[in-house]
Amino acid sequence: MDWLKDINVLIFDMDGTLYQDYSFMGRYIQKMMQANHTESEIQQTVALAYDILEGKKSIKLGFLYDPKELIFYSHNDLNPVISYNWDGIEIEMAQRGDGPLAYIGDPWGIAHLMGIKNNIAEETMKKAFEDVRAEMLMAAYCIIKRTDLFDEIKKLENKKAILMTNSPLPTGQEFVDFLEIGDVFDEYYFNGKKPHGIQALMDKLFDEGYQPQEILSIGDHPWNDLYPIHKAGGHTCLISQYEHNDATRWSASVKTIDELVDIVRQLNEATITAN
Repeated sequence: MDWLKDINVLIFDMDGTLYQDYSFMGRYIQKMMQANHTESEIQQTVALAYDILEGKKSIKLGFLYDPKELIFYSHNDLNPVISYNWDGIEIEMAQRGDGPLAYIGDPWGIAHLMGIKNNIAEETMKKAFEDVRAEMLMAAYCIIKRTDLFDEIKKLENKKAILMTNSPLPTGQEFVDFLEIGDVFDEYYFNGKKPHGIQALMDKLFDEGYQPQEILSIGDHPWNDLYPIHKAGGHTCLISQYEHNDATRWSASVKTIDELVDIVRQLNEATITAN
């Protein structure tokens, strides 16, 4: 990865990037459905959600979908190619309405899809989100702090390290405090409204004089974290233990935080060599 020597800005996602936890998804879905669904219905929905995450269904992580019609699309560079119904059966490409398509990018997105399918009210989904987020910082379910990654980011010299998360306040700040990363990054953006937020951040970086090839965006959700930088000619790193049905060629792809630590370490070594 010779391009690492050119990187002067790193944009990190938080959830699924600075820590990896896939166990929350089942609890999130259960909290959404527990008031109005049977235990059998909940367990079937949780099983389906993990089957999608693990690539066991025709509907895949990395698909686009219409949230109103629940029609799903494989795609080429975000251009729909083949359409499927909820059961994963290929159907004739339908005339699309004016509404935007969503992207199944991570476990949070899969859980949200299950909420839409089961007609869960937005307020109920929001409450379930808040409850499971709080639970993730409790002893029984707490996320793992990867201090080795944070230490490696701290070593970056003459480079701008940015944290941008779609997690709103106060939960975004609570996770930063729990992970003890309040002094790791140069800039923090909560409720980032990615992908539009990362586009605005990129424009800001361009105004500051940075070039696309100097920017590396790292995240587990291609639509939110990677596509805007990729389309502008910047560098991207997807981190996910699960395969995305997305043929886009990212600058790097890793499955684990161990591998991500290695990339940041390589960047530090490239900086030392250059100096």
